[in-house]
Amino acid sequence: MIYRFIFSLMLLIATCANATVTDSTINYNLPDSVKAVQFMAEIKITNLNNPKRFRAGISTNLGSVYLYAHKNKKGVSFQMHELSRIVATGQGVKGLSYGSFNFDYQWETDKTYKLMVAMASDSADNICIYAAYIFLPEENKWKLIGSRRNPFMRNKLETPTTFVSKHKKSTGDITVGEVWCQRSNGSWRYMKEGSPTLPVINYFGHLDSVRQRQVDMKLITDAIATGKTDVKQNIEGVYYTMMKEGTGKQVLVSDTVVAHYKGYLFSNGTVFDQTKEKPATFPLQRLIKAWQLAVPLCKVGGKIKIVIPSDLAYSIRTRAAKIPPNSILVFEIEVVDVKSVR
Repeated sequence: MIYRFIFSLMLLIATCANATVTDSTINYNLPDSVKAVQFMAEIKITNLNNPKRFRAGISTNLGSVYLYAHKNKKGVSFQMHELSRIVATGQGVKGLSYGSFNFDYQWETDKTYKLMVAMASDSADNICIYAAYIFLPEENKWKLIGSRRNPFMRNKLETPTTFVSKHKKSTGDITVGEVWCQRSNGSWRYMKEGSPTLPVINYFGHLDSVRQRQVDMKLITDAIATGKTDVKQNIEGVYYTMMKEGTGKQVLVSDTVVAHYKGYLFSNGTVFDQTKEKPATFPLQRLIKAWQLAVPLCKVGGKIKIVIPSDLAYSIRTRAAKIPPNSILVFEIEVVDVKSVR
């Protein structure tokens, strides 16, 4: 008799729990041949009343980011696998346990917000990171919520979805505007009917760019003061030291440069890219701003080390699995040759 009572009680609790929440989702068809690395959707929340528990946002196979309301509290939450590890946190964002971030933000109804998730993976080192962003219409800028390392290797985003989850006594609707996925080659795929203008995302003028630059510069200058780095000079925010003076032609920003290089994180020395036996060849004007500033300080045969604040590198962009958003980068560059534009 007691076992029947316990079973009936558990069934009642489960039934009541399911009855208190209503959910709706929209799944977007993504062919297996498409290797998606970003998913972005415009959402607007309307008719919100009695928000005992309300969530609306986007999700993929790696996690979700959503606007939430609970009584008088509002914010943005980013949820991943509970075993995921933090690799970057946006300014004013709380990195919580169980794979989540929380950003207190009083979003408004009847305004359109853009939510975006992005991933980068490195199968050789079994690394997969996942980041979440929100575009704030009042400020007209993107903001990084955070980035975490997934405990399992994945090489693309799957099951892109927009969703609403709410308590049965709450009311609220989500209007979904443009929905996009970005492929690994950088091209965008529109996930609804029509052909709107391709999205343009400014990662560099993001909401926290001024504050992040202050943080980066302090880390660099403190390292210089304590002898943890040997860079001494500065050109427009890029710190450098000449490791070897060249004797050949002076490099011009308009040149195509042939060079050996090694790139690693300022924080822990993790190498994310380097040449092997053969040097790399690239038009200097196609590279990040820091290279365009520092490499022309060299002559052919010279070698320079540069330390780059994140705003002159990749900013909040999820560029590569070994380069978290807001990373200060270090490059050692040896100029082998230059090819001038005629």
